[in-house]
Amino acid sequence: MASSLSSLILRSQSPYYFPCQNPNIHLRRLTLSAKKDAEKKSFSMATGELFLGLAVRLLKRGNRDSAADYDVVLEKINDGNGNLKNTMVIEDPTQVVWEQRAKDVEAERKRQVVTSPGFSFSAAGLLFPYHLGVAQCLIEMGYIKETTPLAGSSAGAIVCAVIASGASMQEALKATKVLADDCRLKGTAFRLGAVLRDVLENFLPDDAHLRCNGRVRVAVTQILWKPRGLLVDQFDSKEDLINAVFTSSFIPGYLAPRPATVFRNRLCIDGGLTLFMPPTSATQTVRVCAFPASYMDLQGIGISPDCNPRNWGSPREFFNWALEPAEDHILDKLFEYGYLDAAAWAKENPVEKVVQDDSPTVENGSPVEKGVL
Repeated sequence: MASSLSSLILRSQSPYYFPCQNPNIHLRRLTLSAKKDAEKKSFSMATGELFLGLAVRLLKRGNRDSAADYDVVLEKINDGNGNLKNTMVIEDPTQVVWEQRAKDVEAERKRQVVTSPGFSFSAAGLLFPYHLGVAQCLIEMGYIKETTPLAGSSAGAIVCAVIASGASMQEALKATKVLADDCRLKGTAFRLGAVLRDVLENFLPDDAHLRCNGRVRVAVTQILWKPRGLLVDQFDSKEDLINAVFTSSFIPGYLAPRPATVFRNRLCIDGGLTLFMPPTSATQTVRVCAFPASYMDLQGIGISPDCNPRNWGSPREFFNWALEPAEDHILDKLFEYGYLDAAAWAKENPVEKVVQDDSPTVENGSPVEKGVL
């Protein structure tokens, strides 16, 4: 399981990350609540693992040289009201698509200050509290400001929306426990999507989309002839933002009993399939991964459980937490460990040396460096 899941994360060629520099190792044991009978898998676990296996194949095939040329084209996109509008599309050889409507370009030009580095949060499933703990630490220490660009896929997209909305990470953890408790009582498969929508609708403020516009990049995977990654950074309403986050988290047969969902008139699924840790609009990006890099031989990751190594149990048990809701005390530990891992990274990367303000650029910079949709 661990070896195949390693292919889920593209090995970054970018130098713009700040890895932990071998901090002191503190071993701790996290009490496990996973069922001992590994032969009896829930339907949600089976569909989740099937999706991860598909991701392995697609990412191996699409993992090409990031330095290749980019093609710029104009496409006619249906705006949802029956009108066809020109959309600028920049395609790279890895099938990642950066697209901007005219109003999106104008909105980005209005941004006066962009704080670097930006932070990209990985897909994480129900390991979401780990990302919340990381965010709590980075906000407290001044790494994440109101002008800091963010990007995320699946659970990473959710935490980006939470950060940009100005919500409390502790309150977000409580909301996560409500979702987990509901799924433990009534099941996860086919239901998680509806529960997630309700939680986001009740938790996010009415102006969440305005706070996220131009700052938060949500990764989704469009499917038709073949999967390709899409980055979305402008949202027309709170509902549009929730739809984007929902789509970014859509594992077929896991969130709902259907093979795909429709987002802006396109068939889409989980963004982690093509953009596990999407780029931000900052000149430098720190990648945050909720999975231990040591299990999967990952590269290019700034913050992960390896920043402060501990004994999490077996890889199988760890990934079980990503697919099925853990008990509340484990969710609390995930939050705590995320905070501690971010603190370990911060110790090696002092805020006064790392954080700086950049001038936003729409026309300049490659899509790899700027991470612009």
